[in-house]
Amino acid sequence: MSSHLLMIEDDVRLARMVAEYLGQSGYVVSHAPDATQGLAALARTGEPEPALVILDLMLPDLDGLEVCRRIR
Repeated sequence: MSSHLLMIEDDVRLARMVAEYLGQSGYVVSHAPDATQGLAALARTGEPEPALVILDLMLPDLDGLEVCRRIR
């Protein structure tokens, strides 16, 4: 079974490259382009909780450290 990862990253090109690389290693990567969508993805019920969140610290709508605080 593959581990599910959530990447919260506003640079879509970078997110695609990292997701492709991790996918080749057997990971399933979901991408959220900003903090709002990333937090919403984490709050959705009925979906598997990610084993890891890859978090950009400089997001357009919320500081990455604040996102981390909210996740905790």
